[in-house]
Amino acid sequence: MKILPVNELIKLMGVLSGNWKDKYFRIKAGKTALYSLIILSSAGLLCCKKSANNNPFGNALIATIDYAHTGSILHYHIYYDSGNEVDSITYVGDGTSIGSSGFKDFSYFGTSFNITDQTNFTFTVDAYSNGLIFKILVADTLGMIYNGAQIAELDQFSTTTYYPYHTNTPTDYTWKNGDVNTITTANVTGQYDYDDTKYGQPGDPIRISEFLLYGRSFIKTTHLPTDITKSGVWTEHYFYTFDSHSRISQLMRIFNNNGVSIDDTSTYNYTYY
Repeated sequence: MKILPVNELIKLMGVLSGNWKDKYFRIKAGKTALYSLIILSSAGLLCCKKSANNNPFGNALIATIDYAHTGSILHYHIYYDSGNEVDSITYVGDGTSIGSSGFKDFSYFGTSFNITDQTNFTFTVDAYSNGLIFKILVADTLGMIYNGAQIAELDQFSTTTYYPYHTNTPTDYTWKNGDVNTITTANVTGQYDYDDTKYGQPGDPIRISEFLLYGRSFIKTTHLPTDITKSGVWTEHYFYTFDSHSRISQLMRIFNNNGVSIDDTSTYNYTYY
C-alpha cells in the first residue's frame, strides 16, 4: 500500500491542467487539515481516510462520475475530508469538451461552507446542523423552507433596479410517502413517479445535479424516481443499472423532445469509495 499526498496523486491522474493548477494548490495549502489519499493497488480505486458516513443524504460516497451527453464526456473526481464531507471536486473533459477542466474547493466553518472554483470565484452555502441547506449566497440568492427534513419551498431572489430591488420566483414542493410528489414553478407542475422497491441515492437524478454544484442535495427522497410528467406528458425517463452493493453504477436520463428531434439522452457512470 502506497500513500501519496493529494497533489502528487492528482498529477498522476492528469486531472489538473492549465493555469488554475497553481490556484488549486494555493487554496489547499491554506487549509489546516492534512488530506491524503490511498491508492489501493489491488482494486485500482482511490480511497480517502474515513469511517462511517456522516452525509445525511445517503450512505454511498461517490468517487468518480463520467457524464456523457451528445458526444461530450466530463470526468469528475470527488474527494472527501476525514468527516466524509466533500473536500473538492475536479473535472476534465474529453470528446467535444476536450480541454475543459476545473475544480471546486470546499471550506467549512460551523455548519456552513464556502465553495471556490478555478477562477477564484467564491460563494457561501448556509446549512443547518443536520446538513440541510437553507441559503445559497450567489448572484440570485436561493433560500429553502422546510417541513421537517422535507423541502416545502425554494425561493430564488433576483436583483432589480426598482423597489424592493428584488423579485422572488418560488418553487413549491409537495410530498407523498417520503418522496417529492410535485414541483411547481410559475404555475407549471411536474409530478414524479418512483420505484418503491429501491431507495434514493446520491447518484439519482433528483440529487446528482445539486451534489455537483454544492456537494450535497437539499432534497432527500426515500425511493428512486423513474420519471417526471407535466400536463400528463412524460418529460423525463430514468433508467438504472446497479453494482453488487445495490448502488447506482449507471443512470440514463432521457428528455422528451416531443417529436421535434430525437429524445435527448445523458448518462452518468459512477464508481464509489
